[in-house]
Amino acid sequence: MRLTRTLLDRVRSLKSLALSVHFKQPELGMKENEILSRATAYLVAVDPPSDKDDDESGPYSHLKRSEKQREERLFQNLHKYSQPTGPGRQIMDLGWLEFVPREVRPQVHIVASSHVLAPYLWQDYYPQEWLKRVRAEHCTYSLEVFDPNKPQEALAKLALNRDVFHHPEGRDIALIHLQEEHSSLKLLRRLGVAMHRLRDPDKLYQKGEDLLFDGFVVSERNVADSESFSAAASKQNNTNEDTRVFYPYTEQGKLAFHTNDRFFATTPEPLPEGLCGAPVLDQDGDLCGTVEGIVPVTHKDKRLAGSAAFLPSYIVQSFIDFVERGLLQQIMPKDLFDLVVTAKKTNSIGGGFFKKDKDGKYTGLTDVEEAYDSALDTLQKRYTPEEYKAISKTIEDERKEVLEIMDKEGGELDEIIARVRAKTLQIREMVMDQYQKGKIKFPSK
Repeated sequence: MRLTRTLLDRVRSLKSLALSVHFKQPELGMKENEILSRATAYLVAVDPPSDKDDDESGPYSHLKRSEKQREERLFQNLHKYSQPTGPGRQIMDLGWLEFVPREVRPQVHIVASSHVLAPYLWQDYYPQEWLKRVRAEHCTYSLEVFDPNKPQEALAKLALNRDVFHHPEGRDIALIHLQEEHSSLKLLRRLGVAMHRLRDPDKLYQKGEDLLFDGFVVSERNVADSESFSAAASKQNNTNEDTRVFYPYTEQGKLAFHTNDRFFATTPEPLPEGLCGAPVLDQDGDLCGTVEGIVPVTHKDKRLAGSAAFLPSYIVQSFIDFVERGLLQQIMPKDLFDLVVTAKKTNSIGGGFFKKDKDGKYTGLTDVEEAYDSALDTLQKRYTPEEYKAISKTIEDERKEVLEIMDKEGGELDEIIARVRAKTLQIREMVMDQYQKGKIKFPSK
């Protein structure tokens, strides 16, 4: 096994963090917390980069930081919440959590492997009977920052929240968050820990592209790998302290091939298991993905044998979007959250369900069914049952006519809707005219 240590320059750039999962299950006779699993994790920034972000390369970077901190303190003295950051963008391009102030939501996500944070959920990996008795409420989580030159001593150890967000489709990736984020982020920034940003989706991947894997080797097996807990416990009880040490590890690789949702990279040597959950970076330092696992060297497909499998950036991004939407739904009242959903779909505030592109034109992605259901729901709240029945009948007739025209003739949706609505208004005017002339009578209530 080859360990590659990077020197800490005047300005550190620590790309990954050491993740530890402790547990205490009283039913197993445990009285103290013990290590369950360890591996690599890393940070992903929620907010986009700001034009005022620190430039660490200049000789006056400390002055820029001081000025930025002074401006932030001044703003906080006058306002309850901090001002948004990042360049101007379309509404549809905003992240879900950008719709609320940083003070009420996470500023960074911690990305890790699901099977490390919750090995008891991965029975194909860990079929041990004793592990089936471990659950989320028995676990606590922490991150450690290590100096590559002194891996035996952690520069900092930070507690994490107990809420773990796993991939809804069972991919081996999860998100977790800092417990005391405000103070923790200050410390992490001071130590030079990187807040990664996902690779631009327009930046195409190329076969043979150079990649960098950055993480940790764990010098002892995880308890979750043990056949029985008693054996694992007795092994740990032979010493008064946890002797396992994280060793920083970096490795170069090349993108070899991929499927739709998984990439494979060749490396000089197979990556150690401790790099599960590690960041995969390109030559520009952009985040290409997350290490999902290492293909066994005995794999029957020699092209895959020993390769590093990782989830590409667009899979990571879609998962982060899923989690952020759920977090925003917990933070916001339902009516306000619904407005945000509509705004992102339509690329406009109060734009209804008719989706627009960046040029302000309606797209073919408009969900007519969704718009129809929403309209009926609003009408039912505002009108009497008799009025609602009459209006919904008109809407239903218009809806059918719009869909028929789209199927038979095609054309721009907004033009078809305007055409059908004009016809409805013309009929209504004719009916009202006949009523005023006494030629027709409406039934009394």
